[in-house]
Amino acid sequence: MSEFIYTQKRTRQYNGPVDSADHNARIEENYKDLVYLYNKYNVTDQKLSEAFQRVLKDHIFLNQYIKDMDDRITALEAAENLISIHSYSQIDNIAIPNGEDGIQADEVLSYDPIYNVITLPKIDGASHSKLKFFTGVEGQIIPDFFETKISNTLPGVDTQGAILDSTNVYNAILDRSDKYWKRSIITDTTSPYGAQTYLYIKIPAEYTGSKKTNFIKLNPFPLFGVDILSIEYTTNLNPTMTEQDGWYPLNRDRLYDGNSEAVGKVAPGAWTTVGSDYILNSGPLAFYFPELEITAIRIVMRQKNYLIENNKKIYTYGLSDLDIRYDKFLPSGRMILKFDAPEGELISSITSVTPKIYNVSPALLSQAFGYRVIYQDGSIYTLENPGSSNNVWIEVTLTGLADGTAPVLSDLIVNYN
Repeated sequence: MSEFIYTQKRTRQYNGPVDSADHNARIEENYKDLVYLYNKYNVTDQKLSEAFQRVLKDHIFLNQYIKDMDDRITALEAAENLISIHSYSQIDNIAIPNGEDGIQADEVLSYDPIYNVITLPKIDGASHSKLKFFTGVEGQIIPDFFETKISNTLPGVDTQGAILDSTNVYNAILDRSDKYWKRSIITDTTSPYGAQTYLYIKIPAEYTGSKKTNFIKLNPFPLFGVDILSIEYTTNLNPTMTEQDGWYPLNRDRLYDGNSEAVGKVAPGAWTTVGSDYILNSGPLAFYFPELEITAIRIVMRQKNYLIENNKKIYTYGLSDLDIRYDKFLPSGRMILKFDAPEGELISSITSVTPKIYNVSPALLSQAFGYRVIYQDGSIYTLENPGSSNNVWIEVTLTGLADGTAPVLSDLIVNYN
């Protein structure tokens, strides 16, 4: 249905137009409506084509990733006497030990089903994006002071003079399924480096009035098909978005340096061995870090895979979502997670509970994480072990650190007898 209809309703009970001028006016109105509908159809068709191209490329890389995940799950299931977080449905905050008060709504830990992480209770009213802007009348807008830059000075096929098919970077911050940033390099040759680029994003203090930042999220495009090699920041008051700004790795403290389990959980580009923290074939990423006065972010992206179309090699990378935020949290919170014994087994006792928190150093984990084991005895929940059972509950407590770091729990490894 068009927003404006040119053809006017004419009330004539028994006959049509009474003169040629009236007839011509109606034909002109009909013509304008047909032109409008035709243009509307073309716009809709273009949007559908763009959405289809996004889905097609995502699915190609998802298919490859699913096979890899199947192999990994098979290997993990071979491990004995170990269970972990695998589903949102494991949250079970009603399993309160007998005689205790329940968890209050404002102290329940926040769970993000997209990035599969648990963190402190978020104060939505005091949290805000540094890139996504909204008005009451226009909805989401791109402000005049939003600024990004692409630098293709890295080795590979994405170089000066390369043939490009690109959309605007600001598409990555628009909350619309048909909008995403893609950068396709069309070439006759290949390179062992693939296609690489620097993506610079300036954080506009003009909007927020503050440079304080503690969170970045990005969804590479195509999903599970792009490598994220580094994420860096600058505190330069007037960033030029060049090498001269002075860039620091987001994981400046080199947390979990060399620990392969932390790849993808810590921002890449800081570990001692260059490349050991690269996030290959990356899925959605989210990183919480200590509060910093950041003025710009720099991301190094790489695409080593290519598709062949019309005998040309096409390297495609980009982002379907990007946000840089300051999120405010309560100082602590709790959540209860239910763990079921594998089919055919029982849990007689819990031998250890190991949190996977990669934005807190091992020396500070005891300050950030605490837990209790809860059992079910008949119709009540208790801290006393009544014997072998099919289920066990773990109450998790997270506490913020003095530097403002909100601990992020990405998994909980429960060992049992």
